[in-house]
Amino acid sequence: MKKILLNEKLKKETKKLYILVEEALKKGTPIIQDEAVMVQNRKVDALVVKLQKELGKPKK
Repeated sequence: MKKILLNEKLKKETKKLYILVEEALKKGTPIIQDEAVMVQNRKVDALVVKLQKELGKPKK
């Protein structure tokens, strides 16, 4: 169940990241220099790590 919740949260946060990247590109801001993009990217990275750990756990 936790895997499903993490996956849904990952999808939601990834969508936010895509929106922020689009906005940065429209403004002509390099993505690496856009703080909001970088913060959101770190959130997505952390969720990916959590999900990978959950998927790697043996089933009870």
